[in-house]
Amino acid sequence: HNARHAGSHSSLAAKAKFAILPAGAHNPRNGAGVLGALIASTGNIAGAAAPVPSSLAPNIKRPGYHLSRYSIDVKDVVLPPTAPSTKERHKSLPSTPRFRSSSTTSSITDRDTLASKRGWTEKLRDLEATTFGFANGNGRSGRSTPTFGAGAGGFLRSGRSTPTVRTPSTEGDHDDEKEGEERWRWEREREREQEGRREKRKKRKKAEVYITRHVAQIIQRQEFILKLTRALMMFGAPAHRLPTQIHATGRVLDIQVNCMYLPDVVLISFDDGATGTSSLKFIRQGSSLSLGKLGEVYEVYWSVIHDEESVSEASRTLDALMRKEEVYPGWQQIIIGGMCSASICSISFNGSFLDSVIVFPLGALLVAIQLLSVRNELYSNVFEITVATLFSFVSATLAATKRFCYSAIASSSVVLILPGFIVLCGALEIMSRNIVSGSVRMCYAVVYSLFLGFGLAIGAEAYERTTGHTIEGSTDYTCSGSHDKEGPWYQRTPKLYWAFLTVPLFSLFLSMRNQAPWRSREMILLIVIACIGWVTNHFAGIKFPSQSDISAAVGAFAVGVVANVYARFFSGNAFVIMITGILFQVPSGLGNGGLLTYASKQAAGASTAYLSGFQTALQLISVAIGLTVGLGLSLVLVHPIQSRRRAGGVFSL
Repeated sequence: HNARHAGSHSSLAAKAKFAILPAGAHNPRNGAGVLGALIASTGNIAGAAAPVPSSLAPNIKRPGYHLSRYSIDVKDVVLPPTAPSTKERHKSLPSTPRFRSSSTTSSITDRDTLASKRGWTEKLRDLEATTFGFANGNGRSGRSTPTFGAGAGGFLRSGRSTPTVRTPSTEGDHDDEKEGEERWRWEREREREQEGRREKRKKRKKAEVYITRHVAQIIQRQEFILKLTRALMMFGAPAHRLPTQIHATGRVLDIQVNCMYLPDVVLISFDDGATGTSSLKFIRQGSSLSLGKLGEVYEVYWSVIHDEESVSEASRTLDALMRKEEVYPGWQQIIIGGMCSASICSISFNGSFLDSVIVFPLGALLVAIQLLSVRNELYSNVFEITVATLFSFVSATLAATKRFCYSAIASSSVVLILPGFIVLCGALEIMSRNIVSGSVRMCYAVVYSLFLGFGLAIGAEAYERTTGHTIEGSTDYTCSGSHDKEGPWYQRTPKLYWAFLTVPLFSLFLSMRNQAPWRSREMILLIVIACIGWVTNHFAGIKFPSQSDISAAVGAFAVGVVANVYARFFSGNAFVIMITGILFQVPSGLGNGGLLTYASKQAAGASTAYLSGFQTALQLISVAIGLTVGLGLSLVLVHPIQSRRRAGGVFSL
């Protein structure tokens, strides 16, 4: 009887726990005996009921117990790397091994045979996972989404972790733990992906808002650059520094800008590196020197590039500044023009006190006509010629009385429309390698001076044709014939001591003519620097007679050194405080033997009159070259080392 059941010994031992044998059937015994089954049952009950390791469970490692089905090393059990929460740990799974309901007795025999072939080490983790009935057909699951059975899978599907009770476990429990851990990791990864998508949506929304605001900020910065360019052109900023000024502003505002300057025209291109596009702006603006407003524009520019003022506020400031009225009303400008002509008459053109008095109404009339000519565009084209013709005729009429000097009155009456500033800007642009704009300005200055000489010649010719008399002292450029040395003091040629009065006086009114506020701190500096320039020019002219370029260079060098030293150590504006001293050098170069030489020869009908006209133009150019050289040397002397401040477009000549 025992031999008949010997082949199915292991199968019956496995079915002893789960099957109820019929009455009278013989229950075979396994190798462990009755005590081994009781010990195993006690361990199963304790593992299922106790939340923590039970003290009733026997020590399977104790000598004398050899239960191969339950012999498992604790060190061989792979615990989850990430421990779940405390609440989840107390919810353990039953440790009883789960078999498939469809398993047969032959499966146990096959398993034993397979184990014997593979060299079983008496540990369940060496067996196939399919023996214990997992629903996943792939055995141990990988990184993909696991598929669980109805037992432990339903429990793990709720997100709970595997039990941590140290009770005897089977291979099925171990795989359930692994699949539950993978399920938990998969859900964590899915939550992270969802959270990442939400963060991306938020970032995308923020990016859209930022792009909208950023585009608005770019437009504001571009508008500020355009307004700054227009303001600089409107108020007479040095043209040779304008492209550098625009590039420096664009670099500070993080705008890619390119600029091309022509006289009264600026082409500005804004480049967009992200889209590869550009926007071209065209600005046409006439210039008129206004020292007060130019200084305010410089302060706005300085505050923006040093982040002391926002771009929007600076744009509003520039708008208000361009709409602002002039510092001096029209009637005050007329008086200022008369005082300029009266004060320059004696120191530059050898006029007497009487000549200075009589030229006052002519200078005032010049400014009045200039203010009215702005309203009529057609007349503004011939303004210089008509004014020069009128003043030449009046000067010839006054010289007929033999009490006035023709050359002094005619020259000082048109001193405010001499092309000194145009010549200076053209020479500086040529020196700065701005060949196009510099050449245009120089050619215009030469033709402009010929216009003035032609107007003076027409006036003198009109007087001679009308009266039938020649002009008294038309070639007497020192007024020695018209001035009586034995006459009253107001008819004599003034002494050099009069320069202590007339030089500061002309500097004051010329600065006011250029719209410099008379209450400002710069007004004193304008007067002092202009006086320094005149003194050096005068004594250099005595040392180098008939060389106006050398005397102009020495005077400009002195003016440039003082102005740049002040601007460097006191954070001032060099251009604003030096322009009066520079313009003071031009009338001296054009007065003696300049325009009047061309006018007298033209009136006399000489065949070489056109040559004298070109000689006048060459004399004008020589004065401009001297001024340019003097200013360049002064700038190098004060700033010998190149710095970003010089290259950043700071106002200086």
